[in-house]
Amino acid sequence: MMTILLMGAVCCFAQTDIAVKAKVNLLDGSQLFGTLNAPSLVVVTSFGRTEIPLAQISALDFAKDGVKVRFHNKDVLSGTLEDTAFAFKTVFNDVRLDYSQIKSVQFSGTGARDMNTEGLLLHVQFDSDTEDLSRFDARMDARNARIVEGPDGNENAMLLDSEDATVAIHLPFSPLLMPEGTIEFWGKMPQPDQPFGHAGGQPWFFNLEGPDITLRYAFKFGFAINDGLGGGGLIGHKHGLAPAATHRFGEKQTVAETGLLGNTPDGWHHYAFIWKQDGVTFPEATGKTVLLVVNGKVVGSAGPRLGVDFIARETEGKKVHLVIHDSNSDCTRPVAMSDLKIWDCAKTLDQLGWEEMRK
Repeated sequence: MMTILLMGAVCCFAQTDIAVKAKVNLLDGSQLFGTLNAPSLVVVTSFGRTEIPLAQISALDFAKDGVKVRFHNKDVLSGTLEDTAFAFKTVFNDVRLDYSQIKSVQFSGTGARDMNTEGLLLHVQFDSDTEDLSRFDARMDARNARIVEGPDGNENAMLLDSEDATVAIHLPFSPLLMPEGTIEFWGKMPQPDQPFGHAGGQPWFFNLEGPDITLRYAFKFGFAINDGLGGGGLIGHKHGLAPAATHRFGEKQTVAETGLLGNTPDGWHHYAFIWKQDGVTFPEATGKTVLLVVNGKVVGSAGPRLGVDFIARETEGKKVHLVIHDSNSDCTRPVAMSDLKIWDCAKTLDQLGWEEMRK
C-alpha cells in the first residue's frame, strides 16, 4: 500500500519544477547550505525501489546501514539511497558528497506539499532563518533567533532566548478580518518557573503588529500575569471578540503554576487559538467564539461580546505582521516555536495536528 501511495505521488509532482533548499550536516561538524534541482530521490526498501518527490521529504538521517527518510506528515521510511552521493549547488561551487560523510539533511522550500491543502493560509516550519514562504505570498524576518531541535527530534524549531531576538512574519492577509480561523503550533517555554513579567507576557507566543496602523493588543496569544482585561495564565484575545483566559489575573505567577502543561512545563506542547464569530458547533464548546487549546484539550474559552464590530477595518489593505517577541512582550523570557499553521476555518479538536506529532 505504501509503495502505491508514494509512486502515485510522483505522478502528481512530476511536472513541478521546485528548487529545494538543503542544509547538510556533516559528521565532522561542518554545515553546508545549497539548492537541489532534482525532483525526487530513489529509496531502496525491503519492499522494493521507490521514487519519492522531494516535496514530501522533510529530512534524511544517515547511519552506517542506510538512511531514514522523514516525511512532512511524520511518516518515516527506512532503506538505502540508490545513488552513492548527494549533489547540490552552494554559493561557492557545485558539491557532491558521499553519503558516508553526511550525518543528516534538512529540506526547506518544498512549497508544493502545502499548495493544495484546503484552507491552509500559512505554514512555517521554523527550520531556517531564511525559510522560503513565497508559496503563501508571505515573508519571514528573523533576528538573533537560533535553530534548535523541534518536537519531532529534527532541527525544525526556532528559539528566541535573548532580548533582541525577534521574528516577524509578513502576512498577505489580516487574521483580524477573518470571521473564523485557527492558528496552531508547537511551543516551548524553556524557563517555566520564571515569574511572569509585568511589562507584557511570559512572553506571549505572538501578537499582530503593523508599521502603518495602530495595533497594540488587537490579537495576542500567550502567558501573562494580567492581560489587562481581568485574565491571566494562558490568555488569548482577538479584537471584537470576548477575551479568553485560563485563570484570573494575578492568580498564577508562572507557566508551571498554571498546571496546563502537566509534568513537563519546560517541554514541547501543542497550542491552538481557534475563533468563530458565530460560535463553534462542536460538542466541547458549543456557542463559544474563542477557544484556547493545549494538547488537543480546551483549557479556556469565551462567549460573544455584544455590540462590538468583530472586524478591525483599519487593517484592510494594510501590511500585518505576526510577531514573536514583539514590542509588547517581556522579551527576557525565552520562547521556542515550531510548525506554525494558520487556517481559514475553525478547526475541530480532532482536526488539529498534535496527535500526528505524537505517533
